[in-house]
Amino acid sequence: MRAVSVAALFALLLCLNTTTSFIAQDAPAEPATIILGECLVLPAVGGGGRSPVRADPFESQLIRSNFAAPKVGDKVKRLDGTEAEWRAAAANEDGWLGARDLAGGYAWWSVELKQAGVWLLHARGHGAVYVNGELRGGDVYNYGNFPVPVALKAGTNHFCFLMGRGSIRAQLEYVASPGLHVIGDWTLPDLVQGHAMQLHFGAVAVLNSTSRTLQVTGYVSGSGINVPPMVGSILPYSSRKMRFSFAPPKELMPGKHQLTLRVSADNDPQLTQTATFDIQVVSESDRRKVTFISNIDGSVQYYSVVPARPLPGQTDKPGILLSLHGASVEASGQAGAYSPKSWCHIVCPTNRRPFGFDWEDWGRIDALEVLEHAKATLDHEPSRVWLTGHSMGGHGTWSVGAHFPDKFAAIGPSAGWESFDSYGGGGGHPPQHKLSPMLTRGANQHRTLLLKHNYKSQGVYILHGDADDNVPVTQARMMRDALKEFHNELHYFEQPGAGHWWDDGHDDGADCLDWAPMFDMFAKRRLPHASEVMQIDFTTCNPGNTHSCHWAAIHMQRVQHEPSRVQLRAEPNNGRIIGQTSNVTRLRLAVSTILQPREQVGLSLDGQELECDWPKAGVLWLERAGDVWSAAAEPSLKLKGPHRYGMLKGAMRRNVVLVYGTKGDESENAQMLAKVRYDCERWQYQGNGTFTVVADSDFAPAKFVGRDIVLYGNADINSAFSFVAGAPISVRRAKVVIGKRELAGDDLCLLFCYPRPDCELSSVCVIGGTGLAGLRLADRLGYFISGASFPDVFLYGREMLEKGTGGVLAAGFLGEDWSIERGEIVWRDEE
Repeated sequence: MRAVSVAALFALLLCLNTTTSFIAQDAPAEPATIILGECLVLPAVGGGGRSPVRADPFESQLIRSNFAAPKVGDKVKRLDGTEAEWRAAAANEDGWLGARDLAGGYAWWSVELKQAGVWLLHARGHGAVYVNGELRGGDVYNYGNFPVPVALKAGTNHFCFLMGRGSIRAQLEYVASPGLHVIGDWTLPDLVQGHAMQLHFGAVAVLNSTSRTLQVTGYVSGSGINVPPMVGSILPYSSRKMRFSFAPPKELMPGKHQLTLRVSADNDPQLTQTATFDIQVVSESDRRKVTFISNIDGSVQYYSVVPARPLPGQTDKPGILLSLHGASVEASGQAGAYSPKSWCHIVCPTNRRPFGFDWEDWGRIDALEVLEHAKATLDHEPSRVWLTGHSMGGHGTWSVGAHFPDKFAAIGPSAGWESFDSYGGGGGHPPQHKLSPMLTRGANQHRTLLLKHNYKSQGVYILHGDADDNVPVTQARMMRDALKEFHNELHYFEQPGAGHWWDDGHDDGADCLDWAPMFDMFAKRRLPHASEVMQIDFTTCNPGNTHSCHWAAIHMQRVQHEPSRVQLRAEPNNGRIIGQTSNVTRLRLAVSTILQPREQVGLSLDGQELECDWPKAGVLWLERAGDVWSAAAEPSLKLKGPHRYGMLKGAMRRNVVLVYGTKGDESENAQMLAKVRYDCERWQYQGNGTFTVVADSDFAPAKFVGRDIVLYGNADINSAFSFVAGAPISVRRAKVVIGKRELAGDDLCLLFCYPRPDCELSSVCVIGGTGLAGLRLADRLGYFISGASFPDVFLYGREMLEKGTGGVLAAGFLGEDWSIERGEIVWRDEE
């Protein structure tokens, strides 16, 4: 590649028409483009996968302060005792480096420079990369749109790539003028003709290649009404997905229209850039993209809609079909696989990215956010809501449908899989280790078949090709066999000879998605009103994810994260509710929904007879102490409940704010900043999102009311740790305290979540270390990996990287009052 200016380079790569001014560096003393060529490679020696546990002996070496660059022939011992060896390798003529045994392995690339400077690392195929020891984000899915700015030194610079799926490509581009760069990755809506002057939301990635945090503002030229400006900060040598608003000043005709975004930083004319983007204007009946602001992080997300096209004389309102895409697809592609229907809108979320979160964790929340936004903006019949999806979206259909059985009248998984255990690499834990049952229990929320009885109230149509070489048809057969034992409206079809994606070639939608018999079932199914539901059979493993079905809700479990089930039957004529419960200690019954008001409500629960006064608000609360049920007052929100039930990811759901420390020594402060930068890069890449990031010196709880807070470091190096001073858990330099237990050492890493003390809904999440070695241990923890279930408390040292689950020191769940005493923390060294 020939050397070009940074502005021209971005214009070339991202098809942007930009004009910009920057502060120039000295001319490079080496080529402006350096391409990965000769290097060293190491086959996989460990990994983490969908688990809080990471086992990687080389990572254990890499994060040591005395680590030396590897040489050909150096060996690394795996957990099973075998050895992997570093060997020489070189990229091919197309710049790609790879081999079959390198998936999950490493590549080590050393670059000699005559002078220090800022460079853009353009790499693809890697999970992450250490640049002179600092972990930076990767592009494992090979999107090709995630440049990383790096400050390199004069002399030898080391790049250690995590090989991802086994092949990578990398090159460095010299940044002649460090500054502000609009780099693309746009999230944009389509505009509907006839809706001029409406406020719309978009987002774009903006890169900061300077050595300081930039305060960025921006606006779209020519908006017809006052719109909120783009506002936010971008960390040094980083990028951020920035939100902006716009409103066309006049009616636009169908077709493509170009708008201009102007972005600047620190009110500095030297740090200003303009970029153009295209907006599509469509008619009311055309397929279109819709954007909205997510409550998870305040970012702009999008979904696609295939609007209903009612027939002449049709008076019934259309329903909404929520359709979940497969891996590598996104919302617009999913919507394009359907022909329009007269009786339903087809709404396609995007899981935040084409791979996203497998419709688990934040992906499941994205599906619900889209559904609620579509319900609020599309004219529809509330009782006509259905769910379908293909491949990964087929799994999402099983998972989302099981979690929310009263939201969907019917579900139609196509080519879907059951769980990460059966397909997709679940994070297992060897049974011989004391902490394995606790860590396994935390992942129950992802085991779909544990919730199988929730499908009873839904119509179910299972669709699969019997020659599918991607998701085996045995996944569909397993689900069919599990449901046919009790389900009375189960439909099943295997397409003979069909693979993973199949279609008859006609212009009427893809058959594996737009399957006529399945749509016939959807058209006939309606959601009942809650007052019409006489029987409920509902299970949850995590009330923080799902807790209610119609008029019954599980608010607390006897054993947290084991399946909890209620089987209830209402007898309106007798004013009674009868049923059985399992692993439930707090139950909410909306009796006014199903029974006529009367002096007392009769209950028969688990063989116990109760007569309870009719509750004033029509909601009856019940608590179980031992084996005895009794009526109770509405519980305090300070207790655990569906609003805040723990688990590390559960503390990262409400407009998250990251707070890094600045009170440590130079290396500690640098590590905390590096860690928060990496987490932001990972979230932007995988979740198409953005976190608010502040230093501890700028953190004031009153500025971030109602938001989840993530604290990095420890109480001695991050002053914001005073915010959780009342927790029974603490981490300081060289010391961790969990209840009455205290551990010493500078190489401990502690993760925990706790209620935000000034809020009854939000949480605080701590990613802590007792010293630089402990902080480095948190580098690659997979809390943004779908299916990786981190408990309330998770403590480990370097031993985890060398022994896996056997090296975890403690893990468990805090009690319903968030105490250690009423919780369940398992220690490796306790009998």
